[in-house]
Amino acid sequence: MTTIKILALALAADQPNTFTLTQSFWQHRYRVQTQGWLAKFEQAGLLQQATAPMLSLQQKTVAQLKQLLRTYHLKVSGRKVDLLNRLQTELTAAELVRQCPQQFYRLTPAGIELVQQHRSVQWLHDYYVAGIIDFTAAKRTQLPTDLTLDATLAWLLDAAQVQAQQQSNWPQIYYVAHIRFQIAWQRQHVGTALNALLDCIYLKLAGVTQVEKATRATLDWQTTAYKVEPFYNYILQQIMHDYHMTTDDISSAFAQRCQHLAVPHKLFSDSEMQQLLLWALTGQDQLSQQLYQTKKARYEGAVS
Repeated sequence: MTTIKILALALAADQPNTFTLTQSFWQHRYRVQTQGWLAKFEQAGLLQQATAPMLSLQQKTVAQLKQLLRTYHLKVSGRKVDLLNRLQTELTAAELVRQCPQQFYRLTPAGIELVQQHRSVQWLHDYYVAGIIDFTAAKRTQLPTDLTLDATLAWLLDAAQVQAQQQSNWPQIYYVAHIRFQIAWQRQHVGTALNALLDCIYLKLAGVTQVEKATRATLDWQTTAYKVEPFYNYILQQIMHDYHMTTDDISSAFAQRCQHLAVPHKLFSDSEMQQLLLWALTGQDQLSQQLYQTKKARYEGAVS
């Protein structure tokens, strides 16, 4: 079975039997026609339709659950999870089916085994980034099938970074660092997110994140792409607040990241980058603007 069909099988699991494979990504991202796939999965013994009362109950609102509890003269206090547990405990299997007759697509044992053997398939779909986290990249980098989610994402991002470094593609290196930050932040891996975020800031201030080299015209403070972006500053402020870090802590971590990346040229020196980061963290935008004005006045042509 193809990778895309395994993905379809995984996505169909535990969906109501009204579910169809008509989402736009099938055509736009994967270039496949999915008509008839669900029926074929059933014919192959990978998928079946069955009642699933607990799935039905989980889709109900709290008000609907309380109404059902009142029907059986049961208590209606507590959180949604309490209401669900009470219904599951107090009602017989037959009563649950009678109250929740909705049919769902359920994986058969063979379907479960197939999906588990290819568990990275849905991860690649969920974290899809064209050319970096996708099925083509997984095949190109010979992604192992026994990795965890975090290891799978790290494997593909590391491979993309190595490829970009071999090609001296600095905009792509920045893009990979930004994706690494986004994923780590989403998964609450704060240390990894912070390092990736500081790499992004370093690459921005070094002036290597754009295909075209920096010029005097691109150094206007308000519009330049070569600065500590407000969004990055916001995340750093949040990290400092939530994890009791100081500006000195961030500056020290940034100094270490400066040594980690060797760029072909620098728009700002390491000391200037440190100063710009500190000014951003402490809200001293006027000082940052003055440095940009000085840099712009001294800047002659493109960075060499």
